[in-house]
Amino acid sequence: MENEDWSKLIPIRIPVDWEYIDEPGIYPDIEGVTGRNVVLLIEKKFTKFERLLAKVLRAPKIVRRTMHHTQSMLWELIDGNRNFEEICTIMESLYHEDISPVDERVKAYLEIFINLRVVKVFKTKEVV
Repeated sequence: MENEDWSKLIPIRIPVDWEYIDEPGIYPDIEGVTGRNVVLLIEKKFTKFERLLAKVLRAPKIVRRTMHHTQSMLWELIDGNRNFEEICTIMESLYHEDISPVDERVKAYLEIFINLRVVKVFKTKEVV
């Protein structure tokens, strides 16, 4: 997806547990968008040996990944309806130069989400 035109791509969250923390920060007047920080709750996948070690060491089975406020806002804006361009417009209206250049920053955040396997990105015509 490196040379892909991202403007019309639509990011979609993959079902994963998550929760809000802290008080709301800045946010747009969009239903369902709170401006609160998000924590992803990602279940660890262990091999048999790792499972044994985890049991002995009492390692947690869930990784809590707290996101930066701009990543949290992006997470909330990913609803399967907004495309990359629309999300960038909203993010820029909220964070101005703090997220400049907005296209590159949002793309980088989306790539992190994709690598964590919590978001997929589809071309407009692929979305059902």
